Amino acid sequence: MWIIPRAHTGNLFWTKLQENALFIVLKSKSDTGTLVASFVSVVLSTTEEQPLTYRIVLKADTAMVVAVSNSLEQIRKHWDWIEGELLPKLDEMSGVALKERIQFIVSKIASMATTEEEEEEDQNEEKVIARFHREFALPTTNGEQKLLTYFRCSLWVKIPTKGTMFITQACVCYRSIGTKLVIPFKHITSITKENSLGLIPSSIKIVAYKEPPSKKEQEYYFIFFLRDEAYTTLTQLWKITIEQFFAPQTPPVSSEELKKSDDKTITNNESTTTTTSSDINNNNNNNSSNLNQSSESITKPEEQGSPKNKVAPPSPSPTRPTKYSLEIQKKNSEYISMFKLPHTEVLLEDHLCSYWRKSYIVGRLYISHNFCCFQYNETVSAKELTLVLSFRQIGSIQKVSTMGILGNTLKVIVHYPETTHTHITESDTSLSSLTLNETGGVKEHFFLLYNRDQTYETMNTIWQQHMQCRTHVLPSIASMGEGGNSTVPSGERDTESEQIRTYKLKLWDKYLTKNGPLGINMLKTKKLRELVRWGIPEHLRGSIWMATSGALSMWEIEPGYFQNLLSIHKNQTSMATEEIEKDLHRTLGKMPYFKTEEAIDKLRNVLVAYSWRNAAIGYCQAMNVVAAVFLLHCSEEASFWLLSKVCEDLLTDYYSTAMIGSIVDQKTFAILIKSHFPKLHQHLEAIGLPVTILSLPWFMCLYIGYIPWEVALRVIDCFLYEGPLVLFQVGLAILKINYDDIMKLDDSEAVVDMMKGRYYDIHQLMDITFRDFALSITPNYIDEIRNSQKYKTVKNIPV
Repeated sequence: MWIIPRAHTGNLFWTKLQENALFIVLKSKSDTGTLVASFVSVVLSTTEEQPLTYRIVLKADTAMVVAVSNSLEQIRKHWDWIEGELLPKLDEMSGVALKERIQFIVSKIASMATTEEEEEEDQNEEKVIARFHREFALPTTNGEQKLLTYFRCSLWVKIPTKGTMFITQACVCYRSIGTKLVIPFKHITSITKENSLGLIPSSIKIVAYKEPPSKKEQEYYFIFFLRDEAYTTLTQLWKITIEQFFAPQTPPVSSEELKKSDDKTITNNESTTTTTSSDINNNNNNNSSNLNQSSESITKPEEQGSPKNKVAPPSPSPTRPTKYSLEIQKKNSEYISMFKLPHTEVLLEDHLCSYWRKSYIVGRLYISHNFCCFQYNETVSAKELTLVLSFRQIGSIQKVSTMGILGNTLKVIVHYPETTHTHITESDTSLSSLTLNETGGVKEHFFLLYNRDQTYETMNTIWQQHMQCRTHVLPSIASMGEGGNSTVPSGERDTESEQIRTYKLKLWDKYLTKNGPLGINMLKTKKLRELVRWGIPEHLRGSIWMATSGALSMWEIEPGYFQNLLSIHKNQTSMATEEIEKDLHRTLGKMPYFKTEEAIDKLRNVLVAYSWRNAAIGYCQAMNVVAAVFLLHCSEEASFWLLSKVCEDLLTDYYSTAMIGSIVDQKTFAILIKSHFPKLHQHLEAIGLPVTILSLPWFMCLYIGYIPWEVALRVIDCFLYEGPLVLFQVGLAILKINYDDIMKLDDSEAVVDMMKGRYYDIHQLMDITFRDFALSITPNYIDEIRNSQKYKTVKNIPV
């Protein structure tokens, strides 16, 4: 059968049967009766639900499997289609570059595979369910032992033993000849991907403790040649179990709840509680989370203060998950994370497509209620590109067939009324010459789709609804970046030369000219990450922060929300507002701007508004520092949304009462220190300075006040674009730079004073951060440690 093209590895396990210029037919070596064949059989039995003997591979820079089968006859039918229909079609494209022809092949086969997968049903499902209940006979409580899915895999004891892993809502079960395991998710302390088995770098290690009261842990290694699907399912269910240990918290107040609150305030002026959890629950219960809902149910997302028209996302921790709900949750979470969208976004459709940018770039087009987004397909393209288009900024969506043989194209025209910039000329060396203005313009985007008509209908329906209720225009990206005085604090010096600044401005000008204009719809490429790491020009900093962090997307779907919060809660007080007042005048005392009443009023507005938005947090010390830094570079409203992005997405649970997120990350960071610098870790413990004492304020305040100002701003630049991983990487780099000096000191206070007073060369710090720790400190690695530490923290298990 055709499959969505994926990388082909392990040529050792395959024999060539037939080939042409672009394709090759392979047969596995698992049926030769040799010792190697037995080993290959174990490997291949964990590759698919059924071991498949034959495959067709596309010969590209990265070889890709395009078809698999146990039947040589079926493979030959696919081969005949390739030689009889596909290759002649490619001959007509002789003037097209080979790379683009490969992308065309991948798109075509992926489209066929998707259709084939939808039509295929698993005939053995009932037998598998019957076998599971017969083998394990688990007691059923509230449907917790319902079988969700299963995987062929091997358990590594002394040698791999072939068997089946069954996953229910409450436990992991495994059965092979002579082995039977039942591991409840509530007993699991760690789930990690391991590469420790040499030739098979594809195991999942599950660590679990035995029945209470025993805290003794046991390790289990399960081998999956393609393990990602199993790993995702296991970690999703384990995270749900962990979340159930927490008391439920009230989510941030939405615009709809704010509108309800306004009504309550009118009828009862003495009330200081404006939103109840039951209101929010009722709202959530009335919303649908079906990703496959029809276009008729797509609602108007732009009515002022009425997100009742937005569909709520799938619950992050459903009480009784199903395989389908887990798949939806995973897909939606990946979509939101990939494009840094608000958590209320729900993915409606996604399609394989190609985006025109001098040549076609193969990727996927994603559509939700407020945005359509594109990301390149990293398995077939060396390019790095993401694009977010807001429906409220789209001027038209058209079907066009002007691309020759690659005809089924959508043209999306986007209007940019206020986000262009002034270019730098060779003779212009003024540091402020790269400025934002409001001259406006349009930009055309072309998407090649094989199911263009369906995509057009969905996008056009959403766009028409946005057009009907477009009542509020966001301020210009330029005004979003108009903050206070962002000069260097007293006692510090600006070390960047005018020559470097001018050169940096020219690079940003070139990027924005090619990929802009600056705003929510800006193309984001690998070059943007490089520019951010090298530093954002001071007068562009606020605008770039808004565009790259995802805060602008939050503002986009709830315009006017910040002012409504302040208006509704005017003259109201709470414990949070009282705490805020105590900290206002001691925030960034070295910055002249925050000695003015104007700055204090703006800081108060941002913090007070957020305390009413998110009752679960209210206010926590360090939020004032973060908000103040934003206000130096952004308007009040932009600073509010940046603070919302940090508290609710980038540093989740950092500023809540229990501070679980912060505690877990400090324990995670301590593990990283122990792994990278074991002697340093031991030395800090010996002098009574656990690394968490050092790192807690670093992370909470985004390093502001603990390293020089211009260096901390560079860290924030990278943090807002690349995420919280940067905080760990920078922390490791700081300790590496100070390693020798710390080891010489035996007094904990001396270590703290030395590190706080240290001058850092900004380029050296960034170089060490991303050269030494970007490859080893990955999102998956941090997530695995975080999950384990979070479980142990909430269960009070010794770490």
